[in-house]
Amino acid sequence: AAAAAAAARRSAASSSSSGPQRHQMATSRRGHAMARPASLRGAPDATLNDKSSLTSDDVSSWEEIERQVTTMCAVYAGDSSVNPRIMALADLTVEKTYEALSDITVVDVYQAAYEGDLQECTTIIDVHLRMVAECIIKDDTALVRSVYDKFRRMPPMLQKSSLIATAAVAEAGLLYIKEDYDLVEALLREQVEEDGEGPGRDEDMYLEWAKSKVIIDMMERVIAVMHDEKGEVDGELLSSGQPSIAYADVIIDVAPVQPPPGAM
Repeated sequence: AAAAAAAARRSAASSSSSGPQRHQMATSRRGHAMARPASLRGAPDATLNDKSSLTSDDVSSWEEIERQVTTMCAVYAGDSSVNPRIMALADLTVEKTYEALSDITVVDVYQAAYEGDLQECTTIIDVHLRMVAECIIKDDTALVRSVYDKFRRMPPMLQKSSLIATAAVAEAGLLYIKEDYDLVEALLREQVEEDGEGPGRDEDMYLEWAKSKVIIDMMERVIAVMHDEKGEVDGELLSSGQPSIAYADVIIDVAPVQPPPGAM
């Protein structure tokens, strides 16, 4: 059992360790095209700002999340049932954001929706990763709807296109991060089920599995809310009446006209 847990950790670690190299490949491959602030494709004059996109200030900072975790530990002192959630929160850090940026597919999804540098891609993924962390703390996804309410306050012609572009990039990033946890959970599941909850259970292996399950389940819940917010039903994006661009399985609505002066 211990060997299975160690193998799962090594598999996840080997996948993550290649992140910096892939990130360098992705950024160098596109460096010549990433020299200006981001804007939505179809509205290149509408440079993104704090009113037309999600920003780092729309959710708690990593430092604030760390304080919430400290409070959570104090409140649930002695309650071992919350240990997988606390371990999951210890795993989710800004480093995971940079791991996601190492994936060429994530960058490609971003470039299908945006023109400009990768700063907006970094912000989108980091904001959503912090949302996942806060949702784990609260064991609730209401925060996602609260944050996404910002899109409803944007100029009408940007509401749908900005929301769908943001959700597409965020989902690509979260799914990339989730892959490692899917691997660990799958490798350990059979042994955990076989061990059951008896005194002979390998506690380290169980916690490794349970931590991964917490992250997987919450990411899936957050992504489901994102799908609902952007109007996706049964895997199909409801038409907004706007033209769209497609990348792989991602469809991104594009505003047909430029925002009027002063709208941004």
